[in-house]
Amino acid sequence: MLEPPGDVPQFEDVVEHPERDQPEHRGGDRRVDRERERPHRGEHHQYGHGVPQVTALLLTLAVEVPLYVAALVSLRLAPLWRAVALALVVNLLTHPVLWSALGERPPVLRVAAAEIVVWLVEAAILWLAVRRRPTLIALVAAGANAGSILAGALIAGFA
Repeated sequence: MLEPPGDVPQFEDVVEHPERDQPEHRGGDRRVDRERERPHRGEHHQYGHGVPQVTALLLTLAVEVPLYVAALVSLRLAPLWRAVALALVVNLLTHPVLWSALGERPPVLRVAAAEIVVWLVEAAILWLAVRRRPTLIALVAAGANAGSILAGALIAGFA
């Protein structure tokens, strides 16, 4: 027996609720992507690094080690071998802690606060090793960390 034209009951659910069971279509969520990504009230903008930890560590070392070495040697705060060792030690101690503390998509304010803590910790470690000119050592640590933050931001497209 033929059904009247326009009445197809087996497709009514599809027409009324298209793609609601399709996760790749967000269950029929029709909002524009910009609206979906915008932080809601009380939320903050987030920073997503999007690179593996090893890659981020290698980038940090590639930027900070030469900066630390150049500064510590040229300011006569450490000989070359000690400057290299100190640059490696401070980064290998702080980077994994920073990475695990931040998580996958931390708010930008948390990233800034964590970077300040890393800067102070690295400056303290350097000062404990050198025991001279604490203000200058703090500036060296700030410069090295600023360099790696900028490099990471440029690579991540965050800047």
